[in-house]
Amino acid sequence: MNPVEGYPALYIENEKMLVIADLHIGIEYEFWEKGINMGMKTDKIIEDVKEVISKVGARKLFILGDLKHSIPSSPRTEVREVERFIREVSQEVDIMLVPGNHDGNIENLVSGNIEILPSHGVVMDSIGFVHGHRWPHEDVMLANTLVVAHTHPTFSLQDSFGYKFIERCWVIAKPNLEDLESRYQDVNIQKIIVVPAFNQLCGGVCVNEEGFIGVVDRIVSKRDIEIFLLDGTYLGVLNR
Repeated sequence: MNPVEGYPALYIENEKMLVIADLHIGIEYEFWEKGINMGMKTDKIIEDVKEVISKVGARKLFILGDLKHSIPSSPRTEVREVERFIREVSQEVDIMLVPGNHDGNIENLVSGNIEILPSHGVVMDSIGFVHGHRWPHEDVMLANTLVVAHTHPTFSLQDSFGYKFIERCWVIAKPNLEDLESRYQDVNIQKIIVVPAFNQLCGGVCVNEEGFIGVVDRIVSKRDIEIFLLDGTYLGVLNR
């Protein structure tokens, strides 16, 4: 299991499976409500997903939550865009989804072209997957590696002139065993990978300024966190 250079995506070779998260299709409607008209960007998301699928030769697409954006219900424009994404991408790969906190009623919006998995997570080849907005199932804690999303990790950088800019990043961390072992009878997790958001419009939480959010903040140890940019640049170890 390795990140795909230049993309917020993991590829699991033996499964021929691409893992992405936080597409938030339909987020443009929220901007429109605030007076910002940028048009729908679903075409770009579909193009980028197909591009990385082709690059690695994936046969499966695993979406780790937040396929859609609006909650609790979705406007018609969002429903159409989600349907179009599923329709077009399912021609290339089989699609699976572990629902996130923005995926309420998702089973009513998509056809049989997508497999909906339990929101409390699943295990494949000793790798646990859960979106991160809720505590994983106890079986997920028996995996060797845990892959989560939800928090849209980014890193705040500053140049020599004092200008700040934000980049999406990968987070490789150890489990917070104190919290996990107080909640679960058995914990086998050795490593946690936090997946950056696929959709850049989502924004993010700067791990070097704000840390993490929700359950992810409880799961991840704040010591010896490794940070990588999407292009593979290693930013070093972060301790909070």
